Amino acid sequence: MRSRITSSLTRRLTAGFAALILILAAVQSVLLVKSFHEYSRFSIDRGNTHLTNVLKGQLERDAKLLGQTLSSQLDIPLYHLDLTEIGDHLTKIQRTQNLEYAYLFNSRGTLLHDGSSTIPEFGLPAEVLIPLQPSNQLEIRWQDDRLHLVQPVNAAGHIVGYLALAVDFSEALHSLTTHNQELQSAAKTKEREVLTHLVLVTVLLLLVALWIVYRFCHHLFKPLQALAEKSLRYGEGDRSIRFDIAQEGEIGQLGRALEQMRRGLEQSHHQTNQLAYLDNLTQLPNRHWFQQSLDSLIKRAQQRSQRLGVLFIDLDHFKEVNDTAGHEMGDLLLFEAAARLRNLLLELDLSDPDDDEVLLARLGGDEFVTLYPDLASSEHAAELARRIAEVLDDPFLIDGRYFRISSSIGITVYPDDGITSSEILKHADIAMYAAKQSGRNQYAFFSPQMNQQLHQRIEVLQGVRTALEQGHFHLEYQPVLSLADGRIRGAEALLRWHHPEQGLISPGLFIPTIEDSDLIGPVTEWVACQAVQDLLQLQQLKPGFSISINISGAALHQDSTRDFLTELKQREQVPDNCLNVELTETSMIRHLDDCRQTLKQWKAAGMNIWIDDFGTGYSSLSYLHQLPIDGLKIDRSFIRELKPGSSNSLVATIMTLAESMNLYVVAEGIETADQRDCLARLGSCLGQGFGLHRPMPLSALQQLLEAENDTLAADVRSDTDSSAVRYGAEAEK
Repeated sequence: MRSRITSSLTRRLTAGFAALILILAAVQSVLLVKSFHEYSRFSIDRGNTHLTNVLKGQLERDAKLLGQTLSSQLDIPLYHLDLTEIGDHLTKIQRTQNLEYAYLFNSRGTLLHDGSSTIPEFGLPAEVLIPLQPSNQLEIRWQDDRLHLVQPVNAAGHIVGYLALAVDFSEALHSLTTHNQELQSAAKTKEREVLTHLVLVTVLLLLVALWIVYRFCHHLFKPLQALAEKSLRYGEGDRSIRFDIAQEGEIGQLGRALEQMRRGLEQSHHQTNQLAYLDNLTQLPNRHWFQQSLDSLIKRAQQRSQRLGVLFIDLDHFKEVNDTAGHEMGDLLLFEAAARLRNLLLELDLSDPDDDEVLLARLGGDEFVTLYPDLASSEHAAELARRIAEVLDDPFLIDGRYFRISSSIGITVYPDDGITSSEILKHADIAMYAAKQSGRNQYAFFSPQMNQQLHQRIEVLQGVRTALEQGHFHLEYQPVLSLADGRIRGAEALLRWHHPEQGLISPGLFIPTIEDSDLIGPVTEWVACQAVQDLLQLQQLKPGFSISINISGAALHQDSTRDFLTELKQREQVPDNCLNVELTETSMIRHLDDCRQTLKQWKAAGMNIWIDDFGTGYSSLSYLHQLPIDGLKIDRSFIRELKPGSSNSLVATIMTLAESMNLYVVAEGIETADQRDCLARLGSCLGQGFGLHRPMPLSALQQLLEAENDTLAADVRSDTDSSAVRYGAEAEK
């Protein structure tokens, strides 16, 4: 009997009230009100404590997830110090509601980017800007209603920087405080009601009073007890809980307020998950989702002794689409490419063994990755790569325009190429770069030597940046001669790199790497500036002298390169037809419409346009009529085949074509006297090659021109003396 009474608060209050009435009605009333007050505060405080703890815990998890997501998106851009992409990520994340700041520090703990365009506090140490110190693990701290966290950013197994975030949760915590105050107000109101009823019950018969008190207490505490129990269950993780109660008045309002708060938390949690796991542009899972899926599938493969394939996909020439058609068009192309890849995987029935979801994610930019669970053989992964290449090779029709891209795919296999997710993904990325370096539009399996090649590429890029800053680059010039009279008409500027430790580095080792990186723009501008300065000096020795500079396909389709050359020519007042721009056929034809506009602008500015390595690119010659071309440079592979007594019909055909279109012709790679004689017999043209002159520094070219000027002056004097002798002899006659 005693246990039944003590197990229920209502029964305890009823029994206590009956006993107190027998002693003193006033004392009974005070004690009952006090008990009710204590119970109300206990219920409210306990419920509020649980709600506060679960709210803060949920907010901390969401903030950590947000920090991990953003740090995983920033690892590669920070590793390559790509401030543009870093700024894009920070600007996008700062749109998140209640985010006070988002700072990215370098590995030394100084500010690298804050998401703004000006970065006014660039270089400040972390202790000046944030209340936490960066370390090799996640740091988190509450200050009032604000949550501060510092997340290390890892790349290639090392900490390359730190991400600092501060989120203002004052609104959510204030809402909880308001709900607590409403609950306390409701409890006080009920306390006054209890006291009134106790006074009336005291007058009535003891038995009637006991029955009324019991029923009243039971009815009074039931909604509060229900809310308290629901709060405890919600705090324990039961997301099926709803706080709506079928009651009017303050308790009902409190229940509805708690329900609104619950929905707000669920919506915030859903939005955070969307940001953490879904790519907004393509609606594919993002890097964070992929990392978790890869870890899960590796564990599954390890338990079942299976192999797992990872295909790292990069879209070739996508940057050119952004540069020529705009980022909006590029986003549409990415969306369409993602849809094609997803449909292909659905067609091949390649999905997660546990939930049948397609194992495809966008890592960022134009990079995608897909997983191949339970891989029977490497040939199956190769076949998937071939199917992906075929799907992406079809033209994309976007907004009435056709775009052609291809893909470079890197393939790794667990456990052959690594046993951790970071190793597998890193090696797939390296294999993709190897496929891109081999000519693009192909796939490559990872091999250990690729790792060494990647390190060499990184060393070259770092060395190029240092060379630009410290002046390790210089130009050499290979003269271009008229084969008819042997006089120098111009020269081609050739980039050379003299490393302070390694000495002269072969152009074949660093120029292809530059052309496939963001450094192509700065290097092209440096070459153009230096060549123009040297050209102005050379024209003092030989007016009308011309210099040719090579423009790669990557730089050709950048608006900045087009405008820079035009402004440079006008600013330095370079005479017309003295600055030649050499382009390859492939780079021009890839985006003919945009290239036409660039070449017309350069032509209007007074520059000459030459096609380099003519004959090795596109077979169609229609672009010779469509583009403002001034001359052709016959590729050295054709010159090498010239032999005395042979028809040499191919070179003769090119020279005839050029003559019919009033184009100049330069024969590249002349190495022997026989080749020079053959060209002289075929017609009038210019030539360059080791058989004429090797590339030389500016000072040597100046000496060569001075010697030629002296020879010409001597010939003039000799002709004048001969004329005088003939005139004197005729006078004597």
